Amino acid sequence: MRFSLRNIRQRDIALILVVLTIIGGVLWYFYLYTPSQERIAELEADIQRLDVEIRRGEDARRNLPELRLAVALLEEERRVFLSQLPQESQVSNVIDDLRRSAENAGVTIASFSQGGASGSIQSVRPIGFTVASSGTFGEVMSFIGVLEGLQRYTKINQIGLSLSSDDSTDPDLSTNVGFTVYVFTGSDPGER
Repeated sequence: MRFSLRNIRQRDIALILVVLTIIGGVLWYFYLYTPSQERIAELEADIQRLDVEIRRGEDARRNLPELRLAVALLEEERRVFLSQLPQESQVSNVIDDLRRSAENAGVTIASFSQGGASGSIQSVRPIGFTVASSGTFGEVMSFIGVLEGLQRYTKINQIGLSLSSDDSTDPDLSTNVGFTVYVFTGSDPGER
């Protein structure tokens, strides 16, 4: 039996065309339509992500003048703060002021030693000190108050109090006060 296109009936041609159309539809669906829909979904997700980034950028642009002003204010505050710190060469003046304050408070300084201090602030060097002194409670607290008053550039690290003798109503206290003095080491940040 030989195959000939003339022998195919119209019904057979219709069935072949229906089968080819179904196969073409399936191929179109899996190879063209589905990947296109996936690509469209990816692009819509990208559009949403970019819209969020655009809104963030526009918000940042609106906030930029305020941020620039805040940065300028912080830079000015830093400059003012650094200008109030003593220069590294002025540490001896700070120590002399502390000795005079101790004398005015009635505290006797037994030793004044430099120790280590840690810190990493640009253009600022911490210098650690320990002061061993003695005096009555009121005198010692007055001297510690002077140290606390220097809070702009001094930080008290430790305070040790011990009673020398308890035979009087206002006995002498032996104190060890550890503190750090922050000095400016950079170029002049402003008028001093």
